[in-house]
Amino acid sequence: MRLYTVIFNNVSVAAVQDLISVTCTANMAIKIHEVAIGQVTATTIGNLRITLKRMQATVTAGSGGTAYTPVPINFGDAAATATARVNDTTQAISSTGAQIMRADIYNVLNGFLYLPPIEDRIIIKPSQAFVVSLDTAPGSASIMNATVVFEELF
Repeated sequence: MRLYTVIFNNVSVAAVQDLISVTCTANMAIKIHEVAIGQVTATTIGNLRITLKRMQATVTAGSGGTAYTPVPINFGDAAATATARVNDTTQAISSTGAQIMRADIYNVLNGFLYLPPIEDRIIIKPSQAFVVSLDTAPGSASIMNATVVFEELF
């Protein structure tokens, strides 16, 4: 099993954005194992809408953020073939639209953790992308962290 992480740490987030996106190559599929989001700034309850999306075809990556090199969890694993981005304020688009795999709320005081059982994990096929989208802007800028753990399947 080849597992990888994509993270951002200690980033000021003030706008709707793709927090993390992972794009598969034409020859590789991925399985999403975990998504975690947290923040350290807010001290009062606030609920922000988030969606986990499968971008299906002719994916145009978002912009305004940063490219990120996925990090292998297991020592000695090869570099990931999937590419990743973090904190894109111009969100990714797909020629056939996005499939919303999960619509949820991120409570800023409690954080968000998506850790499904094995049989419920989202699979993204070759040439598709997985996006963690923050769909509601925070009331004020928040210092946030987020992690996606994924597995390359073949």
